[in-house]
Amino acid sequence: MKIGIVVYSETGHTLEVADRLQEKMIAAGHYAEIVRIRADKRRMKLEEAPSVEGYEALVLASPVHAFTLARPMKLYLKTFPSLKDRRVGIFVTQQLKRPFFGGNRALRFLQKNLEKSKAQVVLGGIVHWSAKEREKQQETVVERLVP
Repeated sequence: MKIGIVVYSETGHTLEVADRLQEKMIAAGHYAEIVRIRADKRRMKLEEAPSVEGYEALVLASPVHAFTLARPMKLYLKTFPSLKDRRVGIFVTQQLKRPFFGGNRALRFLQKNLEKSKAQVVLGGIVHWSAKEREKQQETVVERLVP
């Protein structure tokens, strides 16, 4: 299966999880490619918005900013064509240790918008970067998202 892993990452934390996911997907026999979303310094407009055409499945990954999904990922979601019946995995990363500090809201935002596009959403979860269990959280997210 050809899978696009679409990542917005500023500090590299979200990208680190995406790298692990890509490795596991390749080991499972899939073609997995990481493509990056890039925004201007104020995060008000996108400088790079990768196309999702040509992928049989997708994973969207973003950090949590200001207790919700990062603005560049919100802007990117507006560019989507119909994702009817396409499998789309999602995960977020956040610095704070509790999901109610924005992680849950970010996942719900992603899920709701993808379901409007008729995608088959697979919840990967949240990686809390400051948590002691961060490694285990990364493993869990990866396990949930590898087809």
